[in-house]
Amino acid sequence: MKSQFCLVLAVLAVPATAQAQEFGGGITLSYGMIDSDDDSTDISSTSIDGRFNLAFENGVDVALEVGTINIGIEDVPFDLTGDFVALDVGYRMSNGMTLGGYVEQLSVGIDVISDDLTLKSYGLSAGYEMDDVDLGVFVGRSKTDPDIGIDVKNFGLTAQYAAAPNLTFGGAYLNANLESGGADLDVSFTGIAATYAFTDAIVAFGGFSRSSIDIADVDIDTLGIGLGYDLSEMAGFATTVSLELARTTLSSGGFDSDVDTLRLGLTVPLGQKGSSLPINSVADSILNPRHGAINAALTSAF
Repeated sequence: MKSQFCLVLAVLAVPATAQAQEFGGGITLSYGMIDSDDDSTDISSTSIDGRFNLAFENGVDVALEVGTINIGIEDVPFDLTGDFVALDVGYRMSNGMTLGGYVEQLSVGIDVISDDLTLKSYGLSAGYEMDDVDLGVFVGRSKTDPDIGIDVKNFGLTAQYAAAPNLTFGGAYLNANLESGGADLDVSFTGIAATYAFTDAIVAFGGFSRSSIDIADVDIDTLGIGLGYDLSEMAGFATTVSLELARTTLSSGGFDSDVDTLRLGLTVPLGQKGSSLPINSVADSILNPRHGAINAALTSAF
């Protein structure tokens, strides 16, 4: 049901492009193979993600992001599912400042059970763009549905720098403060990423992120590197095939566990500012992070 809802939102966004001054975004389809050093069980994932950006002549910017992932585990009679939808609306000023707000919804569950656990987020955002630098900040809150008695306060800083026409660096720091019954803990997400185009047809991308839970002494490190190849001449339309290798390491109290993921993706850039970077890559989770450390950590790792 959540996947159908995401698809409907994506379809509704398309007519608005006719009135937009500028349209960009992309769609990524992906298949992944996941291997853990603690278990020989085969795990696979399939996902589809879309991002649609509209810039209007009156200064209004609208961004819609949707995604769904399905994780299958060998010999397990059910699949793990995740669905995401986000809407950002901002006003772009002549001095480079942008002010706006956002709403997001992340749902996780099991395909044989109709009830999901949903994290609903909302907040305010601001940004500043000058020359080759793009800065952003946001503050917000999250609630769970059904309510499990946890209040989440979100904060984030983002930055991108276009060092050259074919080279972009970026970083993000996000923090989520979880409160329940007078107790609280912090979940932080820190990442750096870069993309580099060797030629018009070949692009490399990579990123490193660390997610930490303060009082539990838990760190989740994810490193992902990949290559993309432009298939436009063969396919007859803009499309990029990509291969990414990622390793996620869970560390807690001297215990380490590694999970390796190999992702094959197909990305279709859209509009004047379409991107060939896979939306579900580690690099994209840092260059275009979600509004919350919990959401960003899950996106980066899976």
